[in-house]
Amino acid sequence: MPQLLHINVSPRGDYSISRQLSAAAVKEWKAKNPEGGIIERDLTTTPLTFVDLDWIMGAFSAPEQHTEAHKKALAMSDELIAELVAADEIIIGTPMYNFAIPAALKAWIDHVVRAGKTFRYTASGVDGLLAAGRKKVVVIVASAGAYDDASGATALDHEVPYLRYILGFMGLTDVTFVRAGGTLRVVQKQISTESFLEPFLNQVAAAV
Repeated sequence: MPQLLHINVSPRGDYSISRQLSAAAVKEWKAKNPEGGIIERDLTTTPLTFVDLDWIMGAFSAPEQHTEAHKKALAMSDELIAELVAADEIIIGTPMYNFAIPAALKAWIDHVVRAGKTFRYTASGVDGLLAAGRKKVVVIVASAGAYDDASGATALDHEVPYLRYILGFMGLTDVTFVRAGGTLRVVQKQISTESFLEPFLNQVAAAV
């Protein structure tokens, strides 16, 4: 039975463009995989911790050497990595903050990019441990401005290049980005939410 991991990042609830598009992506995936299971991970309600000394000491030592403090520090990391490993496909819906990823998404990344779990160093370089099975990833990025190739402002986008690299670092290389740029027009009532979403809904349907 195929498994989908759905990750939401925006704190804006029903007002969020990225959430509306990722929900549409999940609906499309469910239509194509009626027997599939869905793991929901909302980073706005997840008690994400930041990497600290106990996390580092635990992550870079053998399990039999872990203290209770190490185990506690790594508990969230273990849980999030287990979701990634279990998933056959991944859908991420996220806004862009200050030309880059939100802090909650960076915290999630810091928990799941873990030596010996999702990547390892070899004599020939980095080996992404999530490459087996070639998991498919769809990332939906909503941003106030437009930063796609047609915008002439791609140099300002530090989110998509970073996400492409860090996902690939773990072996997730089958990644499709849906760039929903220009949400400021919705806020300024230059365009309705429905009209803004329409072309991106088509992209989402094609990507899943």
